Amino acid sequence: MARDLARMLTGLRDYLCVGERLTSITALSTGHSNETYRLEGVNRILRMPPSEEGLLPPYDMAAQHAVLDAMGRHPAGPPVPKVFELCTDAAVIGDPFFIMECLDGEAFEYVTPDWVKALTPATREAMCAQWIGAVTAVHRLPLEAMPGPARPFASEARHWLDVAEHAHAPALLAETLRDLIANPPRPSGAPTPIHGDPKHGNTLWNREGKLLALLDWEMSGTGEPLQDLGYIMQFYDQGEAALGAAGYEQPGWYSRSRMIDEWQRLTGRTVVDLHRYEALQVAKVAAIIALGVHLYESGRTRDPRFASWAAIVPPYVALAARFAAGE
Repeated sequence: MARDLARMLTGLRDYLCVGERLTSITALSTGHSNETYRLEGVNRILRMPPSEEGLLPPYDMAAQHAVLDAMGRHPAGPPVPKVFELCTDAAVIGDPFFIMECLDGEAFEYVTPDWVKALTPATREAMCAQWIGAVTAVHRLPLEAMPGPARPFASEARHWLDVAEHAHAPALLAETLRDLIANPPRPSGAPTPIHGDPKHGNTLWNREGKLLALLDWEMSGTGEPLQDLGYIMQFYDQGEAALGAAGYEQPGWYSRSRMIDEWQRLTGRTVVDLHRYEALQVAKVAAIIALGVHLYESGRTRDPRFASWAAIVPPYVALAARFAAGE
């Protein structure tokens, strides 16, 4: 972590209306994406861009704040943390930031926690129902409820093609993305609000299996909601060794067909060309991890996690090509 926490503490004490109660700052997540810190003494969360070059620019704190605020204000929206102050003046603590509610919950993605294993199959089933329920709540909102940008399929594919080429990713990834641009999947209907990264790793739970919040909205906007479903489904279709699929192996967790059926039931839409939507989402992941490797190898970041990703770029690229081919 490259942040000066003492400087941040001084700046926040002067800036926040509850600053006199702030006792310390604890880093929760730092590095390649948006960073989060717990503000001790006021029980709130600080969110800001990465301290080094990251993987998902631009880091628009005002846009993220606006999305969370809009989702939280809509009576039919998904559960999200409340948002408080937004500061776009980098001089205050070194970067723009916003403050949001601190929820007493846990997220999991790569390892199944013991508390999830200890739940009953019926409770894990209910967790899946809450998860897909929150995602489809986004899809059922009116288009104007989402302040994020338009993210149509072809534009998303072009964006990740640009990222892949900048990162000098394997040629097969660029070929796959060009194929997706030239032969896009059919839509399920009119565009809707979309989350952009609705994996279960971006959900926050209490230990009784209650969903507290849907997190990480930096890739949200409006577009084809099958893009969100494709992101969820690619974890199922990667097989048992899928990274980021902790919990899927537990009794009660939704099967692939159950998840698709629930999405269709809750949205009133029909799933079409799902393998092409999955291909875009896997290609997105491949482009992101390839960029991380490129940043490390070019000396633009010192994060050792990026170096370790070199080994998983080729299998992700191959998987994206396989999905695009309908295999």
